[in-house]
Order: sequence, then structure tokens, then C-alpha cells
Amino acid sequence: MLKLSIRHAVSTVVFFAALQAQATVILGADSNTITTKARSIETEYAQGMRDERLMNTYSSTLSMRQQLKVGAGMSVGGALGTMGFNLELNVEDADGAIAGFGTGHGYNSFQLAWKHAFEGDYLAPYFTAGYSRWYNSSGSTSAASHSGILDRVLTTEEKRTGRFGTDFVNASFGLQYNQLSGDFRGVSVYAELMAMTEIKRGMLLPTGTVGALYYF
Repeated sequence: MLKLSIRHAVSTVVFFAALQAQATVILGADSNTITTKARSIETEYAQGMRDERLMNTYSSTLSMRQQLKVGAGMSVGGALGTMGFNLELNVEDADGAIAGFGTGHGYNSFQLAWKHAFEGDYLAPYFTAGYSRWYNSSGSTSAASHSGILDRVLTTEEKRTGRFGTDFVNASFGLQYNQLSGDFRGVSVYAELMAMTEIKRGMLLPTGTVGALYYF
């Protein structure tokens, strides 16, 4: 009877030891599985973030212009006068067409121009050449007194009546900062020096422009 009890006790101990060993193996396997899955998720997340950063990053100004074909923004001074709205279409990575409309005290304006951008990182130079027209048919006589350019190019009669239309050919050289990465990629600010030549009188007028564009 004693031997049976001992055998039973030993069997019981062996059984529970086997269960414990099996549970340890299962827990170890689950732990390895969880660790493997966590590492896999972390790797996929890191790869996804890297791909997103690469997708939102351009290596240069020309690379950005090749992908983002349209730019829209505002300017102060230059070919459009006091304030203007510009639309830029990047026909190629380095070349684009510009159309703009502007206004000032007692006049309105528009321009058509061609732009050539040079290779650069965040800061890149560019050159423009184009045509602009400043005009007023409403008879405001204050335009010349508020614009140094109009004061120089308008005739005495045009200043007296306030009705005029004057044409310019323009050339400029500028520097443009382009945001190439991140949430604000495509945002651009620029400053340029411009030479405006009044066509009828052949008068050369130096001026400058500052502005901002958003490319999309």
C-alpha cells in the first residue's frame, strides 16, 4: 500500500513538472513571437516614415520644379507695380512661363514673362525676361504722384488727364529660396533686381521685387 502511494505521488510530481515545462516552452514561444512581431511592426513603420520623407523631399530646385508644375503667389514692386498676383507654369525643370496681374494707386497692370531657373539646393538664382503694361482709363490723376516710375514716364498731358497706357520690356536677376522637404515643401520666397525699359521713350528704370510663391 505504501509503495502504491509513493508511486502515485511520484507520478503526480512528474506530471506537474511536465506541465510546467510545457507551459514554460509555450510562454517562451509566445514571447519570441511577440518580440518578432514588434520588431516587424517597428521595421515597417520606420520604412514607411523613410518612404514618406523621401516622397516629400526634393534633391534640388530643378527637381522640385520638375515635379511641381504650377506656382501661385504675390509680389511687391517690380513689373506689376505696388502689388501683384503671379501664376507660374513650369514648362520644363529649368524654364517656365509667368503671367501676372497687379495694381497700384491709380493704375492697373499685367505682365507676361519667361523665367529660367539655375540649379541650386534650397537657394537658387534665376533670370526673367518679359513684357508688362501699366494703364488707367478711369481718369485718376494721382497715379504719377504715388509712383516714381509713372512720374518719370508719363507725359504732362497723361498726368493731367489721368488716362494712360505705358508699355515696358523687363529683365531681372533674382535669388529664390525654395523649401524642398517637410510639410512646407513647395513654399518659396524671392528677391530680384529688375531693369524696366519704357518702350515709347526708351527710358531705363531700375527697380526691385520681393515676393512669395507656393508650388503644387
